[in-house]
Amino acid sequence: MTSSSRTQTPLPDPDSLAIFDDASACFLDTLPGPQESPVSIVFNDTAYATVLATPDQLEALAVGFAFSEGVIDRYADVGAIEIETSRHGFRVRLRVADRIARRAGSQARATLSTSGCGACGVQEESQLLFGLTRLPGTALPEVDTLASGLESLRTESAPGMHLALGLSEAGTVATVGRDIGRHNALDKVIGASLIAGTLLALVMTSSRCSLELVQKSVRAKIPALATLSYPSRLAVEVARSCNLTLINCHRGKRLELLSRGDG
Repeated sequence: MTSSSRTQTPLPDPDSLAIFDDASACFLDTLPGPQESPVSIVFNDTAYATVLATPDQLEALAVGFAFSEGVIDRYADVGAIEIETSRHGFRVRLRVADRIARRAGSQARATLSTSGCGACGVQEESQLLFGLTRLPGTALPEVDTLASGLESLRTESAPGMHLALGLSEAGTVATVGRDIGRHNALDKVIGASLIAGTLLALVMTSSRCSLELVQKSVRAKIPALATLSYPSRLAVEVARSCNLTLINCHRGKRLELLSRGDG
């Protein structure tokens, strides 16, 4: 097939664009877009990583991030959480036992983790794949539960923000995470569930699915993950290896089961 015979996506009609809506002089706090700030995660006095995130739900973000990274094994490992302002953002200090602080020091991130990349700065492939174990078999989510979750993704959405939902076995929304970064939104859901002692049966995200979302779900022993757009092939491969149910919701148009966790 030649390039000329391929179906081309039509360009917008220039007349329909008319003229720019000029917001270049608007005050920043009047714009609908999300906030983004550097958030440093510190264990006692050991700086672990700085992530670019939406600066709310910071306790849940820090706990979920620490758990997903394998620095803590449970919420009870955290004695206290202190949130401080820094020059340009925030510092979240987790008070932990010395052994956990030493663990954090041994695997601290080398670089900044951006809002678009939850795995930035890992120094070894083994760190990237940390916590991947095979989950026990669990029934597939009900279609009605997925439909309800898709509706919640629509109603809970905010401009420029990724959204993650944690659903209970009954199909109700137990935790909500919003952030400019998809991985941060999921960390907020995981952290909030750990703090509340809530077991999640399904997480749904408004984003595409890359490996770190699978890794975080498996690490948190969440049996099913549903995303609005197509996962990477590596994400599908690892989900199948870990017995994680992985569902592509095709922007709410149809459901595609890419990995089954009911085996």
